[in-house]
Amino acid sequence: MSHSKIITDLLGMQGWEIEKNGIEIEDDKVLVRIKRKAGIPFRCGECGDQYLFAYDCAQERIVRDFPIWGRQSWLIFREYRVNCVRCGVHVEKLDWLDKGQHQTLRYERYVAHLCDLLPVLDVAELEGLDKGTVYRLDKKWLRIRESQRVQYPVTYLGIDEIAIKRGHKYATVFYDLERREVIGLVKGRKQRTVSHFFRRWGKQMCKQVVAVCMDLWAAYRNSVILHCRNAAVVFDKFHVYSYLSTAIDEVRRIEQNKATAEGREIIKGSRWLWLKASRNLRRNESRRLEAIIALNQNLQKAYLLKEDFEQFYASPNAESAEQFLKEWIERCRESKLKPFAKLAKRIWRWAEGILAYFTHRITNAVSEGINNKIKVLKRRSYGFHDHEYFFLKILNITGALPEFKYFNHDF
Repeated sequence: MSHSKIITDLLGMQGWEIEKNGIEIEDDKVLVRIKRKAGIPFRCGECGDQYLFAYDCAQERIVRDFPIWGRQSWLIFREYRVNCVRCGVHVEKLDWLDKGQHQTLRYERYVAHLCDLLPVLDVAELEGLDKGTVYRLDKKWLRIRESQRVQYPVTYLGIDEIAIKRGHKYATVFYDLERREVIGLVKGRKQRTVSHFFRRWGKQMCKQVVAVCMDLWAAYRNSVILHCRNAAVVFDKFHVYSYLSTAIDEVRRIEQNKATAEGREIIKGSRWLWLKASRNLRRNESRRLEAIIALNQNLQKAYLLKEDFEQFYASPNAESAEQFLKEWIERCRESKLKPFAKLAKRIWRWAEGILAYFTHRITNAVSEGINNKIKVLKRRSYGFHDHEYFFLKILNITGALPEFKYFNHDF
């Protein structure tokens, strides 16, 4: 095999070869002059029809290619125009270069793959590109991968919110709880935005959902009832616990403000003791908690109510859980503690969805791990101003997008 043939094979572009003495190496660049092989047809840039002859040679172009020998690689070639009988005169279509672009497709994919590993600014510095170019290429290939994503039927759907910006700016995330991956996102958490996702998802997909796990949020529930009519609504038990934690913390603040100077000093700084499960308390924490409980009767009642609630999710079935919940709610009312009376009213109002847990046994626990990935993504990239790009990046880091190996082109 000749030396020129080996070099051409290394180029890896069908129908093109390197010109004689066509490789020039500068300090940090490799310039490669290439030419079309004889007999290769020209393709219309609009419709793709093939022609044996070109209309004319438009100009000589130079485009960035995949790095070679540790240096930047640039291809120099002549771009032709085709006189198509249907479309008129247009620049030819090339398999390895999108129209009007300054980077080959394989180099674009290389940059996009780097963006999976590094922030855009770091990739731009590494490759000597403008940050806007890197952002554009990454978004372009994320869109391509998202368009090729296969939608699987979802049996158990999870709905949760994430903060996307300061000032109570949220997005709603939809999870496949069995596959443990994100299936979609929408900006905001109102009913119309959640309904927009379901309409885009399609009636057939909505019909196959058996149960939906969510926060105690009316907008989510109303949208699910409207679009997923066969699905049961299950309120996430971790959100129920969060409301319970809020209630006991409110009691602690009230009692701390009412206490004498001596009592206030004892209660002060004990917030996390009340929120911990008793089985997780250290010995010194247990002693301090016992001292506070002995000092304040209302805090004692609140703590006992909180600890007793642990038995609710340990119930063997929905019937025993419902009986326990009724008795516990009655105790909350009798306690005369306003935060717990408010909590009892809320839980009773949403009791059907809370009790549905014992039928389907699903939670949004998977969302916690995914939300941590999203937080790392935001910190690494110093925030996102383009919500579409942010959502695509979330789909990517959670494994919802196909891998790059499914997008190989034959050059």
